Amino acid sequence: MKIIICGAGRVGQGIARRLSADGHNVSVIDENPALIQAITSELEVQGFTGHAAHPQVLRAAGAADADMLVAVTYSDEVNMVTCQVAHVLFQVQNKIARIRSQAYFSQRSGDLFGSDGLAIDVVISPEKAVAESIIQRLETPGAFFSTPFAKKKVRVVGIEIHSDTPLAKTTLSQIGELFPGLKAQVLAIVRNNHLFAATSTDQLIEGDRVYLLIDSSQIERLADLLGLEGQADQRIVVLGAGNIGRYVAEQLEQRKARKVRLIESDLKRAEEAAAKLNRSIVIHGDALTPDILEEAGIEKADAVLALTNLDSVNLLASAMAKKLGAKKAIALVNAPELAMIHEAMEVDVLVDPRAVTVSQILLRLRRGRIVSLISVENGQGELAEGEVLEHSLLLESDLTPRTLPEGIVAGALVRGDEVMMPGKGLRVKAGDHVILFYERGRVKKVEQLFRASTAYFAN
Repeated sequence: MKIIICGAGRVGQGIARRLSADGHNVSVIDENPALIQAITSELEVQGFTGHAAHPQVLRAAGAADADMLVAVTYSDEVNMVTCQVAHVLFQVQNKIARIRSQAYFSQRSGDLFGSDGLAIDVVISPEKAVAESIIQRLETPGAFFSTPFAKKKVRVVGIEIHSDTPLAKTTLSQIGELFPGLKAQVLAIVRNNHLFAATSTDQLIEGDRVYLLIDSSQIERLADLLGLEGQADQRIVVLGAGNIGRYVAEQLEQRKARKVRLIESDLKRAEEAAAKLNRSIVIHGDALTPDILEEAGIEKADAVLALTNLDSVNLLASAMAKKLGAKKAIALVNAPELAMIHEAMEVDVLVDPRAVTVSQILLRLRRGRIVSLISVENGQGELAEGEVLEHSLLLESDLTPRTLPEGIVAGALVRGDEVMMPGKGLRVKAGDHVILFYERGRVKKVEQLFRASTAYFAN
């Protein structure tokens, strides 16, 4: 597939890295020649220096033959115009634009991205998506990862295995005996930074990180069984009143039990946040100043959310907040080289904005009836929810390893409001939604499962 990426910043680099590794023919456009030089020297992509919306630049990059265009420059307006030009002049069928400003989504703006609006097929609002991801992590205390599937009927959570974790030294086949009635399934294990699909013979050891699917109604029971924190975070300190920080604060305000304090160093932005928020306390000051953190009540904070535009500030402020008494720190970090040091700095959870954007783009590339997709562990694996079609190869499967290829693990089947776990007696029917984890090399197999392709066993 021929794909043009407009923008060679961190997000564009992340998308190009993943798509080129998957074998797609990728061209990257950016006005900064240094960024183009860097990305072409590192990745197997073609680079073009110029303005992304200019017809001659798009033509040189191969827009006439492109299957998809992804516009992720720093300018919302450039992204929108680029998609429009690609549609009118080159008839590019799939156009994705990153739109950061929430002003374009207000009621006063009308439906800019509807059928009668701009020629954009998919709009990605990363700030909102990242904010939702952060809120999900707050909803599941003790987890480093948390995301819902099947209209929130099930949830995949990530937990770390310590020496005192009840699952430590437990073989996965024994979990059902140890916790009868628990609707949970271990999907994947990260060991020594390597992600792999879990099997019944695997034993969990100290240091493992585990992705586990559970019926959402049993989240509290899981927390009790594993000795995780029992209640959702209530006192929250947010660092940074940008698009993400302010949206998170707005959403937390709607939860009555939450007490939110927000720190912002820019006076104008702090004033705007104070005018927008109703119950949150906004403090103008530097998040790296202990006195400011103490003014925000950091010593009593259940969680600090470091959401400024600077990775270094987010990591340092998180570490300082933990030293001053905050129970948990969640930091927004774009740079992978900085993400590597988060454990040494006692930062509990990292949120990578690029991963959210990449996941949304991969969803548009996947074939078959896949309705939701999350890329995990820097693309080593994916979590996907798919709808089972008539004549699908999943029909009548019990979703156990006996009926699934190696490297693919089923988490659950959702039929209407009922959540069913893999096992003898289960039979998949058309219309069911199935949540799968699969290793990166199994993408085509999963696509075929949800397409009912007769070529399934041939690849």
